[in-house]
Amino acid sequence: MNSSPLSRRDFLRHSALATAVAAAPLILPSGLRGQNAPSKKITVGIIGCGNIADGHYGPLLGSPESLKVLGVCDVDRDRVNAAAVRVNTAYENTDCKTYSDFRELNRRPDIDAVFICTPDHWHALIAIDAMRNGKDVYIEKPLTLTIAEGRAVVEAARKYGRVAQHGTQHRSMKRFHDVAEFVRNNGLGKLDRIDCWIPPNNRFCDATWKPEAVPANLDWDLWLGPAPWRPYSSIGCHYNFRFIAESAYGQVTNWGAHYLDIGQWALGMDDSGPVSVEGKGEFPSSGLFTNATSVNFTVRYANGVPMHCRTRYEGGGTVRFVGERGWLDIARDKMSASDPNLLREMQAPNKPIQLELSKNHQDNFFECVRSRARPIADVELGHRTTTV
Repeated sequence: MNSSPLSRRDFLRHSALATAVAAAPLILPSGLRGQNAPSKKITVGIIGCGNIADGHYGPLLGSPESLKVLGVCDVDRDRVNAAAVRVNTAYENTDCKTYSDFRELNRRPDIDAVFICTPDHWHALIAIDAMRNGKDVYIEKPLTLTIAEGRAVVEAARKYGRVAQHGTQHRSMKRFHDVAEFVRNNGLGKLDRIDCWIPPNNRFCDATWKPEAVPANLDWDLWLGPAPWRPYSSIGCHYNFRFIAESAYGQVTNWGAHYLDIGQWALGMDDSGPVSVEGKGEFPSSGLFTNATSVNFTVRYANGVPMHCRTRYEGGGTVRFVGERGWLDIARDKMSASDPNLLREMQAPNKPIQLELSKNHQDNFFECVRSRARPIADVELGHRTTTV
């Protein structure tokens, strides 16, 4: 495994970069400025080798004639080694290299695109570093941890001429496309409201904790990165980082990122956002987890339509559009309506407003890496959704 130390002074310096990149001069090596789209295989690096990355191996490894994963990076040695074995087994070779420091992978001149699948607090710094090094980026949701970071990532993508896809893959699922297009074409009549339901935070986790010895396979300082330092605890690492405010904002930015995004899309607010927000949450009184265990908030748009987001303890995440003619409710695995005729009408062709149709989110990204077009979930749209 390759590695180089990344001090906390480096973290502070890179954090300043993330918020100031919009004002920084564009100074790139001549080999990176205006980099041409790949003409043959697109070469890929994966940064973050946990459960989010698991969802990308199928598309990435399933097209060896057009894609090749050259490197994987994680601060957990067991995870990065397992990822390399998975890649090398698929290719029947040992070409995939492992890294603990994302900067080393980003500096490889033979990698075209990077998938960023780390905890949320790392997204901005890794994405900006990758784009400065001439990489196109697929950034998992949420785009960033803060609004300032999000704007910096957008500015970096524009400044360095990079393709940047946000990992809100519902935009590349036909049922979500069809509902958004139907609503945009007033299929429900005047829209009354949008209801988003998300799973609870911390529900299945024991929030009591005590410091533990850092496992030998984990670089805990590098895992924390720009987040405030805290002692290691096994219940606060990997998936459960989502429940700690210094690293993420719980299910609002985990599942909510998907359903709020479809609300924005259906409303035609990709280049805008709400004009007001109000809400409340129930927060733990003690323990490691600091995000609200449940939320109830409303954002309202200039056209008067409110979008509500609430915690639901049973039934999983959904988004419901309610209008004069009834309602449509949609999740990844199901869709229902107040009147079955609405579902039939939704399939009618030749609607006046037609939304972009993408069959696969990763494929859409790679098509844009080749064409240099903006992807269906361009970084600006991702920033708008994450800001909500």
